[in-house]
Amino acid sequence: MGYLIGFAPWIVYWILVGNTGFIHAVAIALAIAIAGPIVQRIRGERLHSLDVGTVVVFVVLLALALLLSDAVLERWLQPASNAGLFLISLAGLAVGRPFVREYAESEVDAQTAASDGFRVITTAMTWMWVGTFGVMTVSSLIPPIVDGDATIRDQGHLLSVICYWVVPFTLVGIAGLISGVFPQWFDSRSRSVSARDATLPIREQPGPPKDVVDARISLSVPDTSRHDTPFPVRVEGCASGAEVRIQTNGTDLFGRKWRSAAVFTAPVAGPLDLASAAPVSGDWAVADGDAPIWAMRSAPAEGLSGMFVAPAGDWLVTVEATSGNAVVRRTVVRHAAPSSVTVSGEDIDGRAGLLALPSGPAPSGGWPAVVCFGGSEGGCDSQRQTIAMFASRGFAALAYNWLDEGAPVARIPLERFVSAVNWMSSRADVDSDRVSAIAISRGAEGLLAAAVSSPLIVRALVLVSPSAVSWQAVGPDGEIADTPSWTLYGEGFPYAQLPTGALMPQLVRNAWRVHRDIAASRPSLLKLCPAYQAGLTRPNEEAVLHAENVRCPVLCISGAADAVWPSASMAEMLLKRRSGVPHDRHIDFAGAGHLFRFGRFPTDALWAEGIAFGGERPAHAAAEREAAEHAVRFVTEVAVEARPFRPGQ
Repeated sequence: MGYLIGFAPWIVYWILVGNTGFIHAVAIALAIAIAGPIVQRIRGERLHSLDVGTVVVFVVLLALALLLSDAVLERWLQPASNAGLFLISLAGLAVGRPFVREYAESEVDAQTAASDGFRVITTAMTWMWVGTFGVMTVSSLIPPIVDGDATIRDQGHLLSVICYWVVPFTLVGIAGLISGVFPQWFDSRSRSVSARDATLPIREQPGPPKDVVDARISLSVPDTSRHDTPFPVRVEGCASGAEVRIQTNGTDLFGRKWRSAAVFTAPVAGPLDLASAAPVSGDWAVADGDAPIWAMRSAPAEGLSGMFVAPAGDWLVTVEATSGNAVVRRTVVRHAAPSSVTVSGEDIDGRAGLLALPSGPAPSGGWPAVVCFGGSEGGCDSQRQTIAMFASRGFAALAYNWLDEGAPVARIPLERFVSAVNWMSSRADVDSDRVSAIAISRGAEGLLAAAVSSPLIVRALVLVSPSAVSWQAVGPDGEIADTPSWTLYGEGFPYAQLPTGALMPQLVRNAWRVHRDIAASRPSLLKLCPAYQAGLTRPNEEAVLHAENVRCPVLCISGAADAVWPSASMAEMLLKRRSGVPHDRHIDFAGAGHLFRFGRFPTDALWAEGIAFGGERPAHAAAEREAAEHAVRFVTEVAVEARPFRPGQ
């Protein structure tokens, strides 16, 4: 790296000090040290703390060389010079100008140089040099203290050779090697980590296998059902105490195969009902009728699976029951909504939306409505299940594209949230007095920011994995320097800094392990939560969202095991500001992560694009299905029926 050039005077000094007069060695090194800053100023470059400090130290060393005898210098000049280097590097850290960062800034782009991760890693490398210079100083102090006759020029004196030369310059070599190799190594390994997050192509659902009927046993499972409804599985006709194996298979949006299997003991009397019978072995361990769905895992042949994504249309699920040599198999359909629900693309002030309407004509006065906003994934496809769920239950539901897919969350107009709500409220088939809004993650942050600072008129807000502050803009490479996530009336919205330097230990760990992770088909995951937690310890007060200004009841849904950001504590923060507004609720699910999909889906691989969402499989599965009911009930009771929300029902 460039800062090694800053050591040029020192390298010349170290070569000369053992081979020529002390005054000559120091004077020549001082001349080189002075030439460096002069050249920098001529080229219009900023002076570096190492260069300026080096000049100061060699001026002092030259004065000592002129004033002191060679007998003193040959014992103490080396400890004094090492101490000078130690003090230079330490002073740079103290004034916020670590010398490693100053040189490294010229080798990276402006955005990287302004990032918190760059700050952390260059600070850490400067501390490495501080430690090196500190040990060099201590080492070179040992000979004159332990043996008063030891000098820097004692070629046959083992203590002098080791402590004046071997130890110090071995350390310098090691530190220099690390400084030269680490950036390229880290960059290369980080690219390997990022390359694992390639987007998969969408594939058509394969044809279902043939159903199998056996007169000895029968399999009961609904022919069709919605993602947000239970998945009851029962097997009849098995002999009492017989072993029964249940296997479930399906294929996701990208053509990856998923399966679950468990072994049961048939009851003494009556059918085997998975809702009340726990398996003796298999992919789940408790009685749960929905377990054949949420316990699915990607087939080993599929490699690194990633999060399950349901097909946009029908999802074909094959259930097979085996007892002894009796086998029965059926393929059933899971879908987001019945065919009577209509979904259409809409243009909303030049931005895309998906509108789901219930079956039949609108009631007198119009349907109650819900406007749904996704997270930082962008687009509106991620909200297809949410709008289908609400439309299946009698709501007009709109999914709105507040963020283009793949775009960074940077300078997004909060007016987009208002536009979507106003568009929905203005429809003739919608009751404008019964419009609610629901959003997740960064979308929840934007929705809340719009609600507290602009005329957003809704009857209820549902904030899933919410934020209590407005955060700094974030892109694929981390935080974007000096950039807000949101704007209001064209002006940047106040934001809290996101100290992504807190993620450096994880990033280095992932870089170190990426090849082993690839060999083991294991993801290299990053938990963003430490950065957001660090940001909450010192947020810009102006960035705290004034939730007390929201004029309607608020339901917050969070997971206690959220690995993206501390949504549970932020939900408490924003509701605390509201001082117990009637009907406000916070439902925090133990063991659940960040991403809530309202329905029953496989919960293996709770991550996407290398970002861990968090959550334990059984707990997260239960939270997703319960969260759906809480959201619908809250909107129904508070916004539609105008009565207190009862979360326990």
